[in-house]
Amino acid sequence: MKYTWPSIGASIAAMVTGMFVACSSASAAEAWLEQLEPRVLKLADFSGDQNANFGAAMVEWENAITEFTGGKITFENYWSSSLLKATDTLQGVGDGVADIGLIIPSYYPQQLPVGSWLFGLGAALSGSTVHDVAAGGATALETILTLDALTEEYASHNVKVLQGTSTPAYNLLCNKPIDSLADAGGKRARAIGAVWSDTVTALGMTPVSIAWNEAYEGLQRGVFDCMVINPNQYVDGLILKDVAPEYIPVTMAQLQASTWVINLDVWESFPVELQNFITRENIRAAYNIWKGYLKIEAGAGDLIAEGKVVRTHDVSALEPVAMKQRAESVAALASKAPATVTDAQAVVDRYLERIAYWTGALGAEGYPVAERTPEAIQKAFAGLRDVDLSGFYKKFDGEVTPTLLK
Repeated sequence: MKYTWPSIGASIAAMVTGMFVACSSASAAEAWLEQLEPRVLKLADFSGDQNANFGAAMVEWENAITEFTGGKITFENYWSSSLLKATDTLQGVGDGVADIGLIIPSYYPQQLPVGSWLFGLGAALSGSTVHDVAAGGATALETILTLDALTEEYASHNVKVLQGTSTPAYNLLCNKPIDSLADAGGKRARAIGAVWSDTVTALGMTPVSIAWNEAYEGLQRGVFDCMVINPNQYVDGLILKDVAPEYIPVTMAQLQASTWVINLDVWESFPVELQNFITRENIRAAYNIWKGYLKIEAGAGDLIAEGKVVRTHDVSALEPVAMKQRAESVAALASKAPATVTDAQAVVDRYLERIAYWTGALGAEGYPVAERTPEAIQKAFAGLRDVDLSGFYKKFDGEVTPTLLK
């Protein structure tokens, strides 16, 4: 093509202008980082250390933020209640004793009535580990990040929700065999919280309050008979395989939305570019915790499937009773909602719809809900290491994360 001098000049001018605009845009994009003040953020985790499920996920989260900010944001970690205890974290993060912390909302019924109320939705689960961790976790995560009544409740304590996850279903780990309602009658079960103690009572058992650090000895000495907890406690945490070898896989509620929060003043001091990056990393941290739960449960599954130390019992007589009680509990939730929850029934209905949606997404990936027979339970445990949640995470990240960005 033949160019005249004027056209060549115009082309050069356009090219120079484009380069200038591009450089200006790049400079503007990096300006926030140049202006970002270096700071060290304190993270408080009462649940374990950097090798535990939460700790490992949060260290990876921290590393990503440090790298993104060119080393300007770094972290000091205080594990296993070394800075704040489980019941101190809400006020401690709000006051700035720590910048980031782990909250169990039900520990704060007065300060977090909406968060505590939502805990009742932990009863809306299937008992199938993959689905309770991923579909239940995804639903809890969506809800705590988008429900205005909840985000405003946290903001009133000067904290903002980062992310939250749900555990697998709780079951009964017992020192005596239970195969029927008659066997269950009168047995004492440690159950901390109405979402579990109400199911225990429906089974004819007596809920008792025993300190966590006294549970192992209590089971060993027969002070109480069963622990309402995840089966991963056979091989993790309390290591109950020798003192509670009777595994009764009746479906109890999951612990709904263990929630990570950040001091609101700290959050609002961040530029939007950093806030959006952290939001994306929050979702990835939740995904890593989902994977971690499956890994831990798989370890318990090895012991359960082996059938030598831990014996799995048939819950066909117990499961319908527990299921009926959980359904009635969920159905009554709207009537018990705090006044700050607008249209509580719609909130409950939406939660159930989203669990069904994310459960369907897992089904489409080839993960059907496991039945609650001893054989099906053992088979499901045996397959946990083969579960690949990457496609599920990609779907959640693609559909939900963009709605959270500014």
